[in-house]
Amino acid sequence: MRISRPSRSRNHLRRIMAEMGIPMPWTRDQLVDSVASRRGRPIELISVDRSLIAGGHFGLWLSRADDDVILYPGGTSDVHATHIICHEIAHMELGHDREAIGEISEPAQLPRRGIPGVDTAGVVKVFGRSNYSSDQEYEAELLATLIMAGRRADGSEHHSDARTARMLGSF
Repeated sequence: MRISRPSRSRNHLRRIMAEMGIPMPWTRDQLVDSVASRRGRPIELISVDRSLIAGGHFGLWLSRADDDVILYPGGTSDVHATHIICHEIAHMELGHDREAIGEISEPAQLPRRGIPGVDTAGVVKVFGRSNYSSDQEYEAELLATLIMAGRRADGSEHHSDARTARMLGSF
């Protein structure tokens, strides 16, 4: 019997999610603190002007020598901002910084005028994504969606939001 890529990925991602030990229900701060603790590196969230996230990206992950920074656009809904943050966290949990493919930039490609509140001197790599065509993007988006869907206090996967149920059913 052949197992399809989506089924195999979903099971693998569920194991990763279980290993993450995400509290139920969770807040954005609890999620970030939990992941930072597991990684042994602080994670800083910074809301920035959309124009500072160049190249059509929704969010950016700045890997610095001693910590990580996730940039996400200000002025978007809380749910959208949280999903962007979950997507970048998913890349971290999946180790995509170690086996990165796709849109990776050197720190020199950060905006020349700088990013308010971010010391870019220590940035080692910049990870930005603007599409979901690669396997890494597929995995990160699916894991982010599973994390977002798992915010229910009882941990069940019964979704009152029909769009979420349809989306999860397609994987």
